[in-house]
Amino acid sequence: MLQNILVTIWILSAIYCLYKLYKRSKMSSHDGVIGYSPGLEMIMVIMIGPVLAIIDISLTWIRIYKEAEEARRRAENKNI
Repeated sequence: MLQNILVTIWILSAIYCLYKLYKRSKMSSHDGVIGYSPGLEMIMVIMIGPVLAIIDISLTWIRIYKEAEEARRRAENKNI
C-alpha cells in the first residue's frame, strides 16, 4: 500500500516537473542549427522529480507570500 502511494507521488511529481521543463523550453529560443533537446534534463527530472517538485512548490509559495506581504505594506502606507 505504501509503495503504491510513493510510486504515485513520484509519477505525479515527475509529470509536474516535466510540465515545468516544457514551459521553460518553449520560452528559450535557439536560432542555431542544433536546437534544443532536453533529453538529459528529462532523465534527471524523472530521477529526482519529487525533490525538484518540493523545491519548486516551496519557492513558489515563498514568492507568493512575499508579494502579498509587500502589497499589504503598500496598502497600509496608503491608508496612513
